[in-house]
Amino acid sequence: VRRAPAYRPTMIDALGESFVLLVVMVAFGVGVLGSFLPVLPGTLIVWAGVLFYAWPFDGFATFSPWVFALITLVAIVTGTADLWLPLLGAKKTGASWRTLVVGLIGGILGTFLLPLPVFGTIVGYGAGVLVAEYVRHGAWRPAWRATLGGVVGWGLSAAVELAGAIIMILLFFTQA
Repeated sequence: VRRAPAYRPTMIDALGESFVLLVVMVAFGVGVLGSFLPVLPGTLIVWAGVLFYAWPFDGFATFSPWVFALITLVAIVTGTADLWLPLLGAKKTGASWRTLVVGLIGGILGTFLLPLPVFGTIVGYGAGVLVAEYVRHGAWRPAWRATLGGVVGWGLSAAVELAGAIIMILLFFTQA
């Protein structure tokens, strides 16, 4: 009985794997940056990089579906932190839902209008909350209190998203 020769990876296989890993590394870098910018869904981009490697490239041959499920859970919890933490922070200090929407719009505008995007995001969000709450109450004290709560919540959400992105990347490297 004759045996088939063992499979030997070719140069094209090595180049293909290198390209896939390059795409994944770029996704990880953009995803970590997206942890701080409301315009980029950071944890979603990291998760998509993991999916790109685990499913079409690897076919879950070496990448455990259980680890991918854990990465997906981390992505869901931490990826939504930028939605619920700033809202909780500002809401806890008395901001209205309309104020939160104005703050979000201010954050997006600040990201594009100020030269330092992360700084612009924080300033824009804070300015939006401050102005909306001042218009609502006609007083600076409650406006400043709501602004501080929202900015602290945004900072916490960025930290939670960054931690989630790092956890997903570390889990990825246990499998890749």
